[in-house]
Amino acid sequence: MAIITKDPHMWFVVENSKGEEQTLFNEEKFEKNYPFNFTAPFSDIPSPQDNTVTAYNLSKEHDAFYKKDQKARLYFNWGSSKKLIAEGYISKVEKGQSDGVTISKVITFTEGTDFNNIEARKLRIKKTKKVNKYKTIKTTEPGHYKKYKSGKKVWVKAKVKKKRVKTRATKTVMVNKTYRKGTSYKKLIQGIAGQANIKIAKIDLAKNPIIKKAYTAKGKPLNLIKQLVKKTESKMTYVRGKLEIVNPKSKKRSWIVIDDDDLVQPPTLSEDSDKDNAYEIITPLLPDVTTNVGIKMESRFLKGNFYVKSGQHSYDGDNPQTQMSIIKI
Repeated sequence: MAIITKDPHMWFVVENSKGEEQTLFNEEKFEKNYPFNFTAPFSDIPSPQDNTVTAYNLSKEHDAFYKKDQKARLYFNWGSSKKLIAEGYISKVEKGQSDGVTISKVITFTEGTDFNNIEARKLRIKKTKKVNKYKTIKTTEPGHYKKYKSGKKVWVKAKVKKKRVKTRATKTVMVNKTYRKGTSYKKLIQGIAGQANIKIAKIDLAKNPIIKKAYTAKGKPLNLIKQLVKKTESKMTYVRGKLEIVNPKSKKRSWIVIDDDDLVQPPTLSEDSDKDNAYEIITPLLPDVTTNVGIKMESRFLKGNFYVKSGQHSYDGDNPQTQMSIIKI
């Protein structure tokens, strides 16, 4: 592939609650160089990743801009066009640290939206049903003569009595939604996600069977979706801040060719290689690489088609690099 590693550009863009943006722009040119380092991990787990940006020698005004919960985007490219590598919201802003010469400030932002804390009650819906209801009414027994055996008649005054009667009423209750037998797993996942307001940017299932009996959605929504995704042999992951469900074995994916000229060092077997047939490779930073991207290895050390399981984009001030764990397809 021969990755062209000239003219690196990186941008760290943060937007505050007023819609105002502040950008750190490192072009390594006079008056356009605001150096910062970063790490941006990615993985095929359904939990948001934490990204860190370390800025140096900020002015007081620029330093004061950064606050928790602001939207953050990190871009990189070999050239002047932006390519997004991570997006999310600031979760931590550390105080600047000085070594006597340089003041460094670490900003952490968490990609996407974390849906783990959505409660089970989100999956309850209103339902009406007929119930028995009792009420007490007053009835009047009219006055009348009471006749005795002796022939004597006595007038009995009218009386008011209380009487308990049964009626039918409509009652609204909260219940867990039940999906009919024959519903597909994709429809089931979409239904639970929609009810809980979990935004899934993409659903590409390896298998999409139907449920053989009625399914009642009970529990925390994200946990239920994780269980269903596992049964379809698919993976739920964050891709550049967006939650996606992907088929790890799919042939329909973007592909990147990597040869010996692109490798920083020869591929090494991963610790999970016995289970996943996984390899670790390091290349110059490839902004297009993220979870589930296809890798065509054309190295003398390793050949074949792989997909990206996890990894990290990073810049230490000298070398923009991408480290990735790739799995044989």
